[in-house]
Amino acid sequence: MKAFRGSTAQMWISTVLRLGLAVVLLWSGGAKVSEPSQAVMAVQAYQILPAGVGEFVGYALPLFELAMGVALLVGVATRITAVVAGALMTAFVVGVASVWARGLSIDCGCFGGGGAVPEGEANYLPVLLRDFSFVAMSAWLVVFPATRWAIDRSGKAGTGDLGLYDEWDDQAESQQGRHRRADDDDRGGYASVEYSDDQVSDQAEEPRL
Repeated sequence: MKAFRGSTAQMWISTVLRLGLAVVLLWSGGAKVSEPSQAVMAVQAYQILPAGVGEFVGYALPLFELAMGVALLVGVATRITAVVAGALMTAFVVGVASVWARGLSIDCGCFGGGGAVPEGEANYLPVLLRDFSFVAMSAWLVVFPATRWAIDRSGKAGTGDLGLYDEWDDQAESQQGRHRRADDDDRGGYASVEYSDDQVSDQAEEPRL
């Protein structure tokens, strides 16, 4: 695990998954935000939330998805965004499974549309498998958030990855490491000053007053 984390393969796999999940969220949010009343209808078709709450979720969800999509696209707070996206996808899985278990016939409305459909037209298994794949993508990014082409500090911040990242941070970290090693060498009261042979000879010949 440690050898894989931060490797070239891990970075590229995570980059592909991050950008793929960003496209999913941007597509989903964009399709819904253009038809807000349809998005509300899609949420209410699940018959899970109270009418008022369902209406709020219908209007807010597309904007939320767009925000997460942009965050993943530029690679900011990747791990946190992946946690939230994974929770959202899990909620979709639970919602679709609930509808299937209750015998309702609806269009999930995941990428626009939504609402009741004639009985027999709903096919929930492909939707569940697709949403499970999105959960898996999110889970991967939670564990391996380091990616290419990201504002994040390449996942090195660990729990949050909230710091802005660019190549200067790597150079600064490298310089700090060299300074720490130099400080360790200087412990004990000896200054790490280098003199040439001529300087040492001149100092030795100086008369003491």
